[in-house]
Amino acid sequence: MSASGKVCILPFSLVLLVTIAAQVPSPKIERNYDSQKKITTVRLTPVQLAADKGRYHSLHISPSFKYAGEIFAKPEIIDFELQTVVKGRLNTDLYVVYMIDGETVFLSSSRWGIKRPMPGRVWMGERLVFRMPYETLVRLCAAKEAAIRMDGISFELSDEHKSLLKDFAKVAGAGLKADGF
Repeated sequence: MSASGKVCILPFSLVLLVTIAAQVPSPKIERNYDSQKKITTVRLTPVQLAADKGRYHSLHISPSFKYAGEIFAKPEIIDFELQTVVKGRLNTDLYVVYMIDGETVFLSSSRWGIKRPMPGRVWMGERLVFRMPYETLVRLCAAKEAAIRMDGISFELSDEHKSLLKDFAKVAGAGLKADGF
């Protein structure tokens, strides 16, 4: 290959790499005010926690909280949402716990299914929303070892996941500004 051919490939590869990187959205904290309901919602956009682990095709987390009006109010409860895509049928007796430095934490939740979240697959999706006290979120962020256990499968929270949750907890705790907020 000639030297001029190598020069042409390098810029093209760089443009392709930058284009691919730009298409992968990075998690951010969003703030939305609903003027009809007069409620502000703050949420971390979904963050992938795992892919193709056991019967789960994917697992995403997306915590949020709401307050009345536009003036910040520190939440007591965080709606900690898990979004899953399950290979096959949903388990009707799903048991979910949070593991924080060896301690098992149980939280109340709401759950609903989503039919065929992936076209062409006979898979099911589901959303689980856990009512998590703000203090529990802070403990989860500060934990040396943190995981979510579902169907006997543990999904570990990496340092990157805990860092994103910590940024969200700072916003929830003090109404701090964050990127995209």
